[in-house]
Amino acid sequence: MTKKKVILLVVAALFAVSGLTALPSGNITGGVGCIVVAAVCAYFGLKKKSAGKENGNRTPAPAAASGGRILDTIRTKVVGVTFNNEDGENRQDILSRMSGSEDITVEKYTYNGEPAAYVKWGDKVIGNLSAELAGDLARKYPKARYTAEILEISGGGGYRRSGAI
Repeated sequence: MTKKKVILLVVAALFAVSGLTALPSGNITGGVGCIVVAAVCAYFGLKKKSAGKENGNRTPAPAAASGGRILDTIRTKVVGVTFNNEDGENRQDILSRMSGSEDITVEKYTYNGEPAAYVKWGDKVIGNLSAELAGDLARKYPKARYTAEILEISGGGGYRRSGAI
């Protein structure tokens, strides 16, 4: 259970107790109001997450086979954006020059014997897919080629770090 859900349920419990103690003392309006607020908080605290959020921001679209193609959409953050590339260029500097409309690619490779995948803008590495996602994709689609697009470049400015989704 997420921290947000726990907080909502605790708030719901507090409002429910307040409402139930206000009713016997004659404060009908306050008691009913507290109970309504408790019900709303409990509803959102117990509500199931949408399918897009249940897998750590990985949003699978319906997979379809078409002429040997498997289509699967996954929304994920790019990891490792704070590291320097092998040539010494800082990935944060690369991201700061990007608008988000650039063509990017995903290039599979092996790191310490495990599947891995660079996220690249041209020949510049801006980060990686997470080790877990790269491994899952390699097992599920061992011969697949990936296409990718940037949905958002986050952060930036001053001492804030940038990232990409």
